[in-house]
Amino acid sequence: MSPVRNEKGMALLLVLVIVALLSALLMEFAFSTHVDMRLTETYRDSTRSWYLSKGGIQAGRMILRLDANAYDHPSEFWGLGVPSYPVGENGVVSIEIEDLSGRLNLNDLVAPGGVNPNVAVRQIFTRLFEDLDQSHPQAFPGRPADMVAALIDWIDADDDVYRGPDGSVEGAESPYYMSLDPPYPAKNALFDTLDEILLVRDFTPETLRILEPFVAVHPRHGSAVNINTASAEVLMALHDDVDQSVAERIVQARQEQPFTTIEDLRDLLGAESPAYSGLVTAGVRVRSDFFRITSRAGVGAGGARTATAVVNASGEQVYYLRVD
Repeated sequence: MSPVRNEKGMALLLVLVIVALLSALLMEFAFSTHVDMRLTETYRDSTRSWYLSKGGIQAGRMILRLDANAYDHPSEFWGLGVPSYPVGENGVVSIEIEDLSGRLNLNDLVAPGGVNPNVAVRQIFTRLFEDLDQSHPQAFPGRPADMVAALIDWIDADDDVYRGPDGSVEGAESPYYMSLDPPYPAKNALFDTLDEILLVRDFTPETLRILEPFVAVHPRHGSAVNINTASAEVLMALHDDVDQSVAERIVQARQEQPFTTIEDLRDLLGAESPAYSGLVTAGVRVRSDFFRITSRAGVGAGGARTATAVVNASGEQVYYLRVD
């Protein structure tokens, strides 16, 4: 083979190598550009979802402002919510409004001032925990009364272990929590979120799952229970004279027609009924003080974002807001 033909072969091989390298670089550049564009689109849509979910909270607050009657019941406009409402070209938002006044407020376990336990509320929570322990024993690793005492110690302002009026129950303060791994002190302040309950002795994720439909965290003491939204379990916990049959009568009656006044409850149970007297003593009402608005929004490929807010009955004041 002549030297000229060798040189031509080498040149051809070199050209092929260069073309292959340039092709690889071009493909890498195109792939990187495509990935960057997708990431940019995802970030853009995720940001839109974030703002859209917060906009859903604002819409929920406006819905609550429209509620001008003297009672609150899930059959009203706020209880219907907004399912999968289209927004723009690729956006969709869903709004759910829940009445938190149908649940027991954990922060009511201590009296205003944050030092002394609220004995009446302690008895209500103990009844609820004992009833739930019967059907879900795995969710209550400690004695119900001791678990309620642990809640009291978590939120009261002192470091004295709560032992109950007769000393038969025992809570938990910082010395117990500091012995854990990792250690942490008792909060000695009101709950800000329901998830905090997992930090309290004997409370597990299973406990939280079972309790969540019946308890809530309100920012103010003394928030009365709404009989239009309280579960049968909560109604029975409010007083010893409210048994399952009475609670189910109340739930059935409100499904047919809302309680618009407490007198409607009197007409159902009878003015001389111990159950009626017990519920009146517990301070039940037909209106609600607090609501939770959940807004789920999605735009294109950005994924769903969820905003959660706790607001007052008029929707004017926001006590808690979180966007995930």
